[in-house]
Amino acid sequence: MASLSKAINKNFFESVLPTFGNPRVSLPTWDNSQRMFISKEYESAKGNRYYDGIRFSDRIVIVEHVGLYHTWTYIDGIELYAFNGKKLELIQKREYDKVFRSESFVRSESESMVRDYLAGMLKMNNASISEDELAQEAKSLVDDCYKSFLDDDFNNRFIQILPTLKLQ
Repeated sequence: MASLSKAINKNFFESVLPTFGNPRVSLPTWDNSQRMFISKEYESAKGNRYYDGIRFSDRIVIVEHVGLYHTWTYIDGIELYAFNGKKLELIQKREYDKVFRSESFVRSESESMVRDYLAGMLKMNNASISEDELAQEAKSLVDDCYKSFLDDDFNNRFIQILPTLKLQ
């Protein structure tokens, strides 16, 4: 039994962190410092690197399109998705040109996008709440996306979103 578990562990670790020259399993990578999954990494012919950063909660998904140009990190775009019960639907999208990426900027833009979406839904349903309540709800939804994958309660949400992450 011990040799079987050793083989499973060895195969798992070699697929996640293979020796140089061997292919790695292509799954999103968790970056705890940024509180997001890194996906779709590639390098352009000019040597610039690009990746998508994915954050999610049980209600929304935030996708950042990030570019690393020489020594600068830019945000190329932010997409906001909501669950419709079966899959994700794009509800807001913003594109940027030469805007430096910072966590505070991404949070602020994400909150603004959620706020705009919620305000539109309220208007369509002929309902209203105060601007403060709307801003607080948007902030709460975005804050939920910044929880760590390594937290104990994260597993349930991860199981729900894993099929979508593999498609990204």
